[in-house]
Amino acid sequence: MKFYKYLIPVIVFVFMLASCDINDSGVEKEKQKSDYKLVINEFLASNDACCTDENGEYDDWFEIYNYGDKAVDIGGMYVSDSKSEYTKYQIPTGHADVTTIPAKGFLVVWCDGQTEQGPLHTNFKLSSGGEDITLVESNGVVVIDEITFGPQDTDISEGRDPDGSNNWKKFTTPTPGKSNSGGASSFPPKISDISITPSTVNPGDDITVSAKVTDEDGDLDNVKITYGKDLSSAQTKAMTANGDDYSASIGSYEDGTTVYFFITATDKASHVTVSDTLSVEVGFVPPELYINEFVASNDTSYYDPTTDDYPDWIEIYNAGTKAVDIGGYYITDDLGDLTHWQIPTGKADSTTIPAKGFLVLLADKKPEAGVLHVNIKLSSGGEQIGLTAPNGTTVIDSLTFGKQTTDVSQGRLPDGSDNWEFFTNPTPGESNHK
Repeated sequence: MKFYKYLIPVIVFVFMLASCDINDSGVEKEKQKSDYKLVINEFLASNDACCTDENGEYDDWFEIYNYGDKAVDIGGMYVSDSKSEYTKYQIPTGHADVTTIPAKGFLVVWCDGQTEQGPLHTNFKLSSGGEDITLVESNGVVVIDEITFGPQDTDISEGRDPDGSNNWKKFTTPTPGKSNSGGASSFPPKISDISITPSTVNPGDDITVSAKVTDEDGDLDNVKITYGKDLSSAQTKAMTANGDDYSASIGSYEDGTTVYFFITATDKASHVTVSDTLSVEVGFVPPELYINEFVASNDTSYYDPTTDDYPDWIEIYNAGTKAVDIGGYYITDDLGDLTHWQIPTGKADSTTIPAKGFLVLLADKKPEAGVLHVNIKLSSGGEQIGLTAPNGTTVIDSLTFGKQTTDVSQGRLPDGSDNWEFFTNPTPGESNHK
């Protein structure tokens, strides 16, 4: 049971740019490392319904702005999502009709991992958890522009305003291929970090629901929770604020009771944000599942014949004595959004993990490719992974990881333990070993 969720990001945005000055028009002067007057001007790292490419697909993208007085053909230049690998994708030459940016013009590069669709489609995707974007000259060494961004949220772009300047802002109406001055920036409230206390609810326990609620515009009006055994006859009450933290008691219940709830936040501009409908199960005993191994930068370690690609992957280990179907469970790369992606139900033959067994989830943002393809992508720069029960509130397992190396996995040794190690020979779907 879902209610519409529109989460607007609280973004930690860190830029690591080459030294530069700003000219009279507010545009960066040419960087000392390059004579090209190009900048990464706007990007969208989580595109569900914002903007489509020429094939009608909702892909991640970034925009390059040419603030110079001459057209520039970027054919032969390199783009990447990692400052440690500047030559990850070379824009093909011989396509000047689509790779040339006119003076004071814009060009969109689609980060969809589908290079066969055209010269402006890269072999990498952007991570909503944060990473790099780089633009490098054809020698593969001289940096034209590069940025590092933090966690992003769906359908919200980040861009320079005015175009080419050092002033970055968020846009609820992105403008790929156009001036950022036309982007809208009026934000509804954001609801995140929903949790319950106690984490394991026993009969008679008083249940408290907590959440972080923020509003980019600073005009939050009220936050309420609606809850009950049956939402058709539910009750609604105001949540108590402590800064950005809101909480409310929803009572105590008998063993085996499932209590459903959702949170509604409204601002003074009449924007309304409604969380997913989540639940609390009294007496629920979580299964012994572990995020056991993962690769966040996969070039050769695991091949997926379905997509003919090398996707990031996450291995789940069932340390219990009974098989567990993870259909209906949630996987996320942001522990502030535990219900980011729900693994489809009704495919138990594919989503069941046998006792002492393993299951590999493909983090390629291609859910259309199959039930085990999840709509997240891991960042090689480091981020989070979480596995949540179908109630959307009980965290089964989670981790925060740092910078990763291509084709080197990180995993538990032995399986299911608290000891994490790096493996130069990853073992997706098998027991971890050196």
